Amino acid sequence: MPRVWAELGDVRAEEIIESAADEATVAVLDRLDRFEGRSKFTTWVYKFGVFHAATEARRALWRDRPVELDGQPEPASTDPVTPEAWAEARDLSAAVALALATVLTPHQRRIACALIVDDVPIDVLAERLGTNRSALYKTLHDARR
Repeated sequence: MPRVWAELGDVRAEEIIESAADEATVAVLDRLDRFEGRSKFTTWVYKFGVFHAATEARRALWRDRPVELDGQPEPASTDPVTPEAWAEARDLSAAVALALATVLTPHQRRIACALIVDDVPIDVLAERLGTNRSALYKTLHDARR
């Protein structure tokens, strides 16, 4: 986590921690009736804190980063060691580009490229698109078929 705090720069860690704690508390209270006792109560509550802290940190890291949804993915710039590896990488890249262009719907392509290729966190993408994580998971699931 120290690397994350360093990357946040101007964003104060205390604000993120406080916001995550508030959201985790609300989430625990909303789900209190669903606690089944299969683990210690403190263990069950702890997972909410971890989840919300990670979510808040990701949001803060991506707050000022643009999310390109209309562009084509850039090919990897790694140099394969052998000519055979280069040819194989080129063929694979062409096959993936063809599949992205012809098999997926435009919406599936936008979501898949953002989540898989550009590594945009799903909660950040959901927030930017005005949707929820479940809808994006469904789109990604349909795209993988």
